[in-house]
Amino acid sequence: MAMTTKKKQLLSLALGCVFLFYIINLNKISHVGDQQAYIEGSIPSQLLRANPRREAVPYTVPDQLPDIDPTEWIFLIIHYHKTGHDLSRSLRDFITNSTELKHNGEENAFARRHHDQYTKCPKDVDMRRSMIYVQVSPNFFCDIRTLAKELLSHKKKTKIKIIHLVRNPFSMAISNFNYHSAYPVIEPWVMTAQPCAEEKFFGVQSYPELVLPTFLEQKDVMGGVGLDNPLMYPDDFKALSERCHALYQNSFNRAGSEKWNYYNHLRHLDPTQGLELATIQMCSSGINGGDLLRMANNIIKLKEIEQQLAQEDCTGTGVPCGERIHTLTLSLDWFIQDPYGMTIRFLDFALGNAITKGEKIRIAQRYRQSYYRKVSGGDSHITKGKNVETPKGHVVDPVLLENMLRGHELLGRVLGNVERVVDDALGYPVDNGGSGEQDVVPMEGGGDNIEGVSR
Repeated sequence: MAMTTKKKQLLSLALGCVFLFYIINLNKISHVGDQQAYIEGSIPSQLLRANPRREAVPYTVPDQLPDIDPTEWIFLIIHYHKTGHDLSRSLRDFITNSTELKHNGEENAFARRHHDQYTKCPKDVDMRRSMIYVQVSPNFFCDIRTLAKELLSHKKKTKIKIIHLVRNPFSMAISNFNYHSAYPVIEPWVMTAQPCAEEKFFGVQSYPELVLPTFLEQKDVMGGVGLDNPLMYPDDFKALSERCHALYQNSFNRAGSEKWNYYNHLRHLDPTQGLELATIQMCSSGINGGDLLRMANNIIKLKEIEQQLAQEDCTGTGVPCGERIHTLTLSLDWFIQDPYGMTIRFLDFALGNAITKGEKIRIAQRYRQSYYRKVSGGDSHITKGKNVETPKGHVVDPVLLENMLRGHELLGRVLGNVERVVDDALGYPVDNGGSGEQDVVPMEGGGDNIEGVSR
């Protein structure tokens, strides 16, 4: 006998309930020791795939945190495209909601991907004590003493804490491709972007001439991360440009593509070619892209300040710049892996004993809850672990895309060098992803360390 429409509806409802029950119970796996801390919407640890090299470096809890008066400091959170836009806002709000600090209400502290034509430092920097600022993609192309003065806003009594949000360049590149090739379009600029155009600041300064001095001349810094050769050579930019033109609007590569826009290419090229084009844009388009190399440049500049100006009074106040400029580098990959532990780490650095341990735990719990809810809700900004789906319904595993990038003759070398710079800033040993037995931030409730800082 044919099944009635009502019976079909009841059967569909029953199957839906069974599936929902399965998902709810799956979320409880492996968290028996941490039931109170793990909240509704958490992700089962056995479903998280992590590259061992991106596991968080263990965080040793200081015996005594410093007594910090937040009103005496400037706080600056720096991020790049696909290293934590939403995260930067969350971190900012953690501080403003738990202290007397305020933020300036602006998207950025100063113009992104822009600088003074002559100093090559960010322009019109005016940051003040007891304020917290967020900044995306700053141009730190100046000498480090000028940069230190700009970061301190040329004020004699200012001190600044910089939270530098970075990311493994391979996961950053894949996330960028996944995000901008999604349907429907998430950010409209991909419809008009010209990824192979030669962009010049002020009509005269090319991106290569701005970043290459850092990569070519700072051999002491580069050598410290295991690089015997520069991160990039001048000819590498020429090779990137040639490859970009071979992929973009080239009917010899793909018939009919001469009329496509950038988004069409990301959607309709073979995924490995789409990723290649998107990654080139993320390396060499200085005004509308270039954040992979900008991130490496800025890591090196901030490290130079830490190393070379630690004991130098760079502003004529009698206080060494090393005591006035403090930088903590954190990876978005770590926040994806352990949102609770990384929030604790951030709060310890930023606020010390200015707020209680209990308040830090509550903030970290709330952030983990909100993050996992975004993941389970399919937030478009979260691409970690998502497969790339082509217009024809083909699914590409991001691991295969990473293998393609690592094996690429040019991009593999360049991103591999950027990876070493990032790893050094994060505290990884040069030759491996980091390990070691240390006292680490425990999960509240004594849970396993799948989600803990120790990893």
